[in-house]
Amino acid sequence: MSFKNYLKLAVANFDKTWKLVVYRVIIWLVVFALLAPFYNVIKEQILSVWNDETFISFAEAGLFYGNVVTATFANVLSLILGFLTSFFANHLAVAIYLMAVLFFLRPVLMNVGRYVVDEMMYGFMSSHAKLGFASTFVRTLKKSIPYAFFRYLYCLPFDLAVAGSFYGLLLLEWGSYALAMPFVFLLVASLLLSIKLTFVLGWGPAMVVYNENVFTSFKLGIKAVVRNLKVAFIFSFLTYFSLTIFALGLGPFSLFVLVPLFAVVSSMFETMFFFACQGMRYYIDEKTVLSSKKLEEQDTMSQAKFLL
Repeated sequence: MSFKNYLKLAVANFDKTWKLVVYRVIIWLVVFALLAPFYNVIKEQILSVWNDETFISFAEAGLFYGNVVTATFANVLSLILGFLTSFFANHLAVAIYLMAVLFFLRPVLMNVGRYVVDEMMYGFMSSHAKLGFASTFVRTLKKSIPYAFFRYLYCLPFDLAVAGSFYGLLLLEWGSYALAMPFVFLLVASLLLSIKLTFVLGWGPAMVVYNENVFTSFKLGIKAVVRNLKVAFIFSFLTYFSLTIFALGLGPFSLFVLVPLFAVVSSMFETMFFFACQGMRYYIDEKTVLSSKKLEEQDTMSQAKFLL
């Protein structure tokens, strides 16, 4: 699929962009509602380690402003670790509940939204059907929840590796090379997250197209991606590289805009890329149907073993 066709499809399906953003906002509201009963406990623990000066420097940290962010990130990380240590020591049950809501329930629900977009994109590309987000969400829950859960489990080791690399890099004595730390992290994070995304690009679309279970669809998705592995990795790397460098450059609060934008871009790309890898015909607008290269035209002898 050419970049021009990708843009045309993205513009034609712009409604899915804001619907996914609204869905993600709703999930955050659900998260805050679930945490609301423990507001006073959480507030008390935050205030026990609160440091106005560090918070201000963290909010203003950004490579594009010429600030040295390494020391600031190290101070903030120290505060976060202090908060977690104190929280688990004084309110173990609430701390476990907080971690479960923020780092399990929230990402799983976010992944459900990705699956809904795959279904909607498939409807448009296969038959030019305009599917509603809410109706698709309800109709596909039986499939989207297992997909969301196992996608979360797949992504977790990569996300932990990125967090661990960030922590490890902050612990190093950079001295006069402190400016280099964010760029080393940029490279490490981009590579790890690119590998993560590359091999799940076809997972959701394969589940939608072939109506298989989550495990069979994972295998089918990988086989599809391998047909055009270079493009998949380049897209993944450039997307995560852009996300990370803008987050480092514009400051941490830019993530409130950048993360939803990344979710929209990658979610819409998944189905488009899968169609191209499979040589499937697709609608680009109401009157235009395009054909990708057929499977036999894409395969080389070395790729023959990956035929579906």
